[in-house]
Amino acid sequence: MSSTGKGGNYHIRLKKIIRSLHFWQLYIISERILSYTFTKSLINLHCYTIMNKYLLLIFILFFCVRLRAQNCPPNIGFENGDFTNWELSSGYVATDGTFQLTSTGTTPVAGRQDIISKASSPGVDIYGGFPQLCPNGSNYSIKLGNTDVKPPFPQGVAERISYTFTVPANQLDYTIVYNYAIVLQDPGPNSVQHTTPEKPMFSAEIYDVESDQYITCASFSYNAGSSLPGFTAAGNGNQSQGIVYTKGWTQSSISLAGYGGKTVRLEFTARDCTPGGHFGYAYIDVNEPCGSAITGNNYCLNEKGMTLYAPTGFSQYNWYNADFSKLLGTGPTLTLNPTPPDQTKIALATVPYAGLGCPDTLYTVINAINASFNFTVPDSVAMCASQPSYDLTSASVTSGSSGNLTYSYFKDPNGLDFLPSPNAVAPGTYYIKAVNPSGCSGILPVKVVINSPTVKISKPTTVTYPAGIDLSSVFEKDTSLTYTYYYDSKATKPIVNFTDVHYTGTYYIKAMSKYGCYTISSVTIIVNPPPPPTISGPNTFTPNNDGVNDTFSITIKGYGEFGSLKILNRYGKEVFSTTSIETAWDGKYLGEPLPVGTYYWLFTGTNTYDRSPVHGAGSITLLR
Repeated sequence: MSSTGKGGNYHIRLKKIIRSLHFWQLYIISERILSYTFTKSLINLHCYTIMNKYLLLIFILFFCVRLRAQNCPPNIGFENGDFTNWELSSGYVATDGTFQLTSTGTTPVAGRQDIISKASSPGVDIYGGFPQLCPNGSNYSIKLGNTDVKPPFPQGVAERISYTFTVPANQLDYTIVYNYAIVLQDPGPNSVQHTTPEKPMFSAEIYDVESDQYITCASFSYNAGSSLPGFTAAGNGNQSQGIVYTKGWTQSSISLAGYGGKTVRLEFTARDCTPGGHFGYAYIDVNEPCGSAITGNNYCLNEKGMTLYAPTGFSQYNWYNADFSKLLGTGPTLTLNPTPPDQTKIALATVPYAGLGCPDTLYTVINAINASFNFTVPDSVAMCASQPSYDLTSASVTSGSSGNLTYSYFKDPNGLDFLPSPNAVAPGTYYIKAVNPSGCSGILPVKVVINSPTVKISKPTTVTYPAGIDLSSVFEKDTSLTYTYYYDSKATKPIVNFTDVHYTGTYYIKAMSKYGCYTISSVTIIVNPPPPPTISGPNTFTPNNDGVNDTFSITIKGYGEFGSLKILNRYGKEVFSTTSIETAWDGKYLGEPLPVGTYYWLFTGTNTYDRSPVHGAGSITLLR
């Protein structure tokens, strides 16, 4: 007998249930509790006395999880498809670099502050060739600015969007991760030369509202002709007016460590050159959730290794253990294999590019998640030679993986360089990153190759009918391919008996790979025809009913088929005809015996090999 009583048994059973539940099941329970049982006012002593303490523990735990999952300010990533909560302004930048901007609230200036929607099937930038929509899987991005340098402003055109929010007080390390792509025109040799501050520019800045100043270490700017990595000259720019430099979609981060509880303003600004005449614009998307500077710090129980991803945009990365006694690695990612124990603390020291931010030390804690993570891709996939590109986003590429994964696609193994159009790639090696709802992630390479089946045909030997040629024996077989045989070059008329072909001609062999790629090759064979059939008949016959030579019929030798036989008298009158070789002439006409004399026979038939007509003729003497 247990000493815990009914209530104790209930608690024990509940503990067992809690331990047996997966994370997502507990989350569903908490969501139901939040939506049905509780309101904010219930988090008090009265709630505690009503609810079982273990159930309340679940609620508090997942109320915190819910808060952490929603720690991004609303619509900071344009998830509403509009500029709700953003403040938009436009105007110009004076020659001294000061901005003269007028706020329009949340109302955008068309052509200068545009929402780009996935649903509208956006294209690529005309200069950079990168997609206008951020390839991080987002449904919305924005375009800030354009190429118009002749608006009703005295100097260079400028546009800005800003978002004011309070950094969560309970988060010591809070990071805003954003993605950007830039197009900046650097004045050409035929233009008045500009100093660096005068050139077109894009900036991402954080303004501390309380202290009324910009946070230097969290502010970044990129100007035309920048020496920072990733900028390339566009081939289609107007070289006489200026070289257009572009930087494809890149991830960057703004660290707000130490600003918990403070109100800040995130600002993105794009502007033309200060004299006016050379353009600058950018595409922007803000990641959600916010607050996580180092990602990939969760691993699921079935994973043997994991990779940590640092915030991008720094010149140097050094990873350490918690007390900095051991350097674990350098670079923007850190691979840990095997996975470290749960709650292991990792430190990351970052060094920015010159003039872009300040050195910083970030921390993360490794979390072991009681959830499964199954991510698999083939070593290689194939595109047919006839295909213009390959779709890496096809479900077949990640077949066998868990169904709850979110995928992103990259050019590099560190997951830094977005693949602009993963649904249309050329042959090469690419990298797919998968993340499940628990934050477990992995990145795997996939090689895209061109698959082009070939058929190496040997010249077939000439044969004579009735011998035939086996089409499956006229080429060297590849066991990885499947072969079919056809009469036509488009492979629409199959040959059923391809192992015994009896006619000279050109035939077609279709070789198909397991990837569905195929090639159609022709082969010409020669089959000599048989000799033509011979038709003969006796010279005389005696239809006197003595049982000997009483009827007349013809004989076919070779590949001939009986058609008809006619008997004519010497005046050309038909006295007998038949279409059956079984019916012989008995020397009568309309049942009456015909007189002795010479008669003539005419035969028609068909050559059974080539279906050509066959004719025969001769004379027969009727005797009695």
